[in-house]
Amino acid sequence: MVISTKTERKGYWLFKQDKVSKDLETDKRIHFIVHSQEKDHFVIFDKKNKEFSCDCEYFSLHLKHCSHIVASQLLMKDDKDK
Repeated sequence: MVISTKTERKGYWLFKQDKVSKDLETDKRIHFIVHSQEKDHFVIFDKKNKEFSCDCEYFSLHLKHCSHIVASQLLMKDDKDK
């Protein structure tokens, strides 16, 4: 999936500023909370389908990865590397 440089940068900034945290993990999903400038957003990673979804307007309108998903992906990678 192609992600714009602007989206990648914003996601990286959210991750580096500790604005993303894992809220809950089940056998099927991982739930994240991303504290954005305007409000908190909720990201879900579906383990079976290996798909992300977000409740933000950008994801809803474009069905493309948003900065909140990028931040969640970086947190997952960081947790895996530890």
